[in-house]
Amino acid sequence: GYGIPTEGMKDAVRLLAQTEGLLFDPVYSGKGLDGLIDQIKKGYFDGMTNVVFLHTGGSAALFGYPDAFDLPGYI
Repeated sequence: GYGIPTEGMKDAVRLLAQTEGLLFDPVYSGKGLDGLIDQIKKGYFDGMTNVVFLHTGGSAALFGYPDAFDLPGYI
């Protein structure tokens, strides 16, 4: 199902939270971010100077998935 967290999405959301302090929702932005990271790893953007990812918000949705992210106080 679309709203079911994937491992790639969880890894992507954690990566940006830990390295940049950015929070992504687990469904739309999180899965889009996972796709972007996958394309970067595959070399899709090699030779390009800039890549833009539009983060439209939705961080509040993280709290709807406490088990996926081991959120303290929400389990």
